[in-house]
Amino acid sequence: MHSSQSSAACLMGALVGDAAALGLHWIYDVGRIAEIAARRGGKSAFAPINPENFKDIPAFFAHGKRRDGMLTQYGEALHLAVRCMNRNDGAFDVATYQRDYVDTFGAGGSYQGYIDKPTRGTLANIAAEQLAPSGIKDDQLPALSTLPAIILGYHDADNVSAIVKAAIQITSLDAEALAYGGVFADLLTRVLAGEDIGEALRASATTAGPTGQALLDALDTDEDSSVNYGEITGRACNLSMGMPLAFHILSRAQSFEDAIERNILAGGDSAGRAIVIGAVMGAHHGIAGPSGIPLEWILQTQDAAAIWQDCRLFTA
Repeated sequence: MHSSQSSAACLMGALVGDAAALGLHWIYDVGRIAEIAARRGGKSAFAPINPENFKDIPAFFAHGKRRDGMLTQYGEALHLAVRCMNRNDGAFDVATYQRDYVDTFGAGGSYQGYIDKPTRGTLANIAAEQLAPSGIKDDQLPALSTLPAIILGYHDADNVSAIVKAAIQITSLDAEALAYGGVFADLLTRVLAGEDIGEALRASATTAGPTGQALLDALDTDEDSSVNYGEITGRACNLSMGMPLAFHILSRAQSFEDAIERNILAGGDSAGRAIVIGAVMGAHHGIAGPSGIPLEWILQTQDAAAIWQDCRLFTA
């Protein structure tokens, strides 16, 4: 059985990993990312937001309204789920989350930043009172953003699959999103139970059905560089790209810092992958120590004290 400390580290890992990716999120030119990291002593995490880094290369500068160390829209959605469940005695209520989602991401909401396609579509559906479910047809990584909280809250419940499905369908109705959500739920449940990450990755991929082959390929490839392997999987937001690349990174990283650095250096939708990678590595390695979430990174995350309090309250 996992401890409250590993549970809190799981949530904190996802959120810190997301914030670490903000500055270089959606740069697809891995050479540019490598150059920026080299200028920062070989570190890509928490690179300052700078529109100049995105010029004249394949990239999308989305986070001009954010400040260094803030969460992206992925991390904000997860943190919102944590707070909603804390207020509801640990239960996830779809209607409550939908209401708070509008208050956060809707016009005049507390979140000021990029609104992606599934968020826009979800907000439109909620406004039109299309609530059951409120998602759109979308096969991208935002579908998994809330799942670390859902899995922690319901991992040993008989209805965990139904709750995972309901959480995904708030923003995504895609069959691939449901399939990869099931993979993530299985993987994180195994790691929280103390299973070795390598064994958990293989077990989750083996039981994943048709989606599992790309995951197994990522585990079995002779290519050890996740930057290079991103050429095979693709680096974009689609789950069919992001999850195999996340599996590649998780199977080769030796620490939380190593995993997040590999993830950012691999380019593209690093923040979306960071939710999965950060949750798994945080759950396994914990906070601080030789392989855990670096304290320096927690301190660089905006509102870290409040976020940590929410994570601890969630697992109390």
